[in-house]
Amino acid sequence: MSQPGSADTRPLARRAALAGLLGTTIEAYDFFVYTYLVVYTAPLFFPAGDPVIGILASLLVLGAGYLTRPLGGLFFGRIGDRRGRRYALVLTVTMMGAATFLIGVLPTFSQWGILAPILLVLGRLVQGFSAGGELMGSATYVAEYSSRRNRGLFNSITPLGFAMGTVLAPAIVGLTALIVPAEQMAAWGWRIPLLLSLPLAIICLVYRLKIEDSPAFRLVEARREIPTAPLREVVRGHWPSLLRVIALAFVVLLIGNVVGAYMPVFLQREVGLTPGTTALVAAVGAALALPFLLLTGLAVDRFGRRAAMVTLLVYSGAVTFPALLVLKASDGVIVVVVLAQLCLAVAGGSTSVPAYSAFTGLFPARVRYTGAAVGFGVGAGIGGGFGPYLAAQLAASTGNPYSPALLIVGAAVLGTAVILTAPNTYAGDEDLALAPAAPRGGFAPAEVRTAGESAT
Repeated sequence: MSQPGSADTRPLARRAALAGLLGTTIEAYDFFVYTYLVVYTAPLFFPAGDPVIGILASLLVLGAGYLTRPLGGLFFGRIGDRRGRRYALVLTVTMMGAATFLIGVLPTFSQWGILAPILLVLGRLVQGFSAGGELMGSATYVAEYSSRRNRGLFNSITPLGFAMGTVLAPAIVGLTALIVPAEQMAAWGWRIPLLLSLPLAIICLVYRLKIEDSPAFRLVEARREIPTAPLREVVRGHWPSLLRVIALAFVVLLIGNVVGAYMPVFLQREVGLTPGTTALVAAVGAALALPFLLLTGLAVDRFGRRAAMVTLLVYSGAVTFPALLVLKASDGVIVVVVLAQLCLAVAGGSTSVPAYSAFTGLFPARVRYTGAAVGFGVGAGIGGGFGPYLAAQLAASTGNPYSPALLIVGAAVLGTAVILTAPNTYAGDEDLALAPAAPRGGFAPAEVRTAGESAT
């Protein structure tokens, strides 16, 4: 085992970052590809005379994927804190890939009747269960390889992978819609993006099987501090941090999913774009927003988490309504639509970078996975699960397609209040200071590079 900060720890940090990036990209692709297939799946799984009812039902199925995130966070968080981050992350990517593939081969309502939408919902529940362990598992794993000089940048890896998945999903759907004729796309072509999840998951699984566990977890093992009941410890000893993570996850997921899930509906119904064009526009806008996530990570390293997040929350609350106005008035001019979509994508994505730093930084290493995953799962279940549906329902009930902007303004206010009152701690800050002498048969502190030491 190498000495702390030695040059040969750099490949370990790079492999950790790549493992987190790949897994989160595929996880986000699998989870969000359904969003861009709603227009095809709604009449097949939820036949109704009113197409609006079918779309609302499909958005509820999208939300169902968030309901099991807290359970997934609890299940995989316990595994990650007791058996290691790597072991849990291998399980999450396997489960997500299998669930998405099975959704891609589901019979429709006309073939299996009511059983078809029931199985679709079950598939989404399994996806949500897996995602409940993946995102915070990846965030924890990568953050525990960061140093004090680059922790903001490393904390941008997981949301960057998530954003890349949200780019890949509409891109694959859009390209499929361009290649497959519209009639065949509606009949069976929508299955192609879902079936692609299997080879993507296999690629990620092979890579994750080759990585080591995080240095912080190995240090917990060396101290013989593996928790027997991680959730109980989190609830009893770290409940203020748990509540803060729930609130921040609610804010970030509501903003991100109103942008990601309601916008395709808005672009099709209010701007008049076709489903394929909508998917490609969303992909281009999200792709152009990717560098802003890395810039946000650098901003966290330069100015701190609080300053970065407050700035982005103010931006999110201020930009949404004008962007919707511009989209409505654009007459479908693609350049204008893409630029407006870019503004929204920056709001939906960059805010997550300082938030992910808080998710992992508010808990000690021994219960970090559980605390972050459970808190994130609960907040995501509320904000991400019901946000898109509430946005569509608010627009439908008020007759005002711009009204969902109010949800983002409210979320920005809440997020600002939470981040300004949260401790400004980071993953690994306590690990080096508390490292004891090596127990018999364990790792010496010098043999385990903690998250607070140099990764470069």
